[in-house]
Amino acid sequence: MEPEHPDTSSCPARVWVLTNLHPGNRIQAVALAEALGWPYEVKELHFTRWSRWRDSLPFLPLTVGLDRRKSSPLEPPWPDVVIGVGRSTAPITRWVGRAGKGRTLTVQLGRVGGAVASKYDAVVTPRHCRLPPDPRRYETTAPLNSISLQLLSEESEKWPGLLDGAPRPVVVLLVGGDAARFRLGADDAGKMALLVRRWAEDGGGSVVAVTSRRTSPAATRVLESVLTAPHRVFTWQPDRHANPYRALLAQADVLVVTGESESMLAEAAATTAPLYIFPVREIKPTRFSSRLREWCVCRAQAFFSQEIKEGKPAGIVDTACAWMLRRGLIRPLRDISLLHRALFASGRAQPFGAPLKTDRQSPLPAEAPEVARWLKNMLR
Repeated sequence: MEPEHPDTSSCPARVWVLTNLHPGNRIQAVALAEALGWPYEVKELHFTRWSRWRDSLPFLPLTVGLDRRKSSPLEPPWPDVVIGVGRSTAPITRWVGRAGKGRTLTVQLGRVGGAVASKYDAVVTPRHCRLPPDPRRYETTAPLNSISLQLLSEESEKWPGLLDGAPRPVVVLLVGGDAARFRLGADDAGKMALLVRRWAEDGGGSVVAVTSRRTSPAATRVLESVLTAPHRVFTWQPDRHANPYRALLAQADVLVVTGESESMLAEAAATTAPLYIFPVREIKPTRFSSRLREWCVCRAQAFFSQEIKEGKPAGIVDTACAWMLRRGLIRPLRDISLLHRALFASGRAQPFGAPLKTDRQSPLPAEAPEVARWLKNMLR
């Protein structure tokens, strides 16, 4: 029996946003909640080390590892829509859905939490996550964000004179850091800073770098040693209000973003500044188990391909791999190059090294409103 979701045509729905400690996760979930246009409440969740056992032992209660003392209260009245993001919130999204007795629309964002679409009413994942197609899955070009030209204008007004005196054009370098398969160590950061500095200086401009939570102290020190006056480095601070990140997005003449950071790429693409993607060193999987998993993912993708849908019989290996992928027994690696290619194809970005241009561009169309419309149709 299909769950009976509430009728929201006459009154706004109540929305919960479940977030963990990762700022990028919160940005995505809040962006979707804001796009829905209904009142929403952010539930900050904290977890103990026992939450790591939840994926390995699926028979455990959904709330295993949730630190209720530190987390926001989860109690009636239950929401009409619950939006979770990230691995740790995924079981809590399902728990809230069950507590709502089928009247709560469960929405999960992210590659890990949203890997198995059948566990939720809806999942939202970027295409470069390479997850299996499903009627309950909405695929986006990039992670959701709430960047708009109005927001950028407001943020810029909070930091007047931020780039006064800097030689133009100002190239704002958004720096990520080490990730699962990417490395941006001190040597890498130094080489990048030199290349971007020379590129900007050749055009008569300067570089303003801004680091992130993932940028290592060693990489930050090297950036500061290379990007001396008239260049500048803003070091990431835990207090968001102390970071001019969004103001720099608004005021930059040109943006250069390290290629491993999908969230920063999405936010940079939402501006009107010319965007260049700087490649970050990738560590290719070498273990046999990793190569076998990727081989199986490729076979599953063949199963999902249009050729199979048009009637060609699927082999038993392809079928088995597709079955495992749909159930989350194997999970594809994120292919960030698919996001790069999508931005290049749209004309919104170029690879770093292309000629420096300062002409303003049309921002990448916001995807959160489209996802919101899709979800609202489910509630009708």
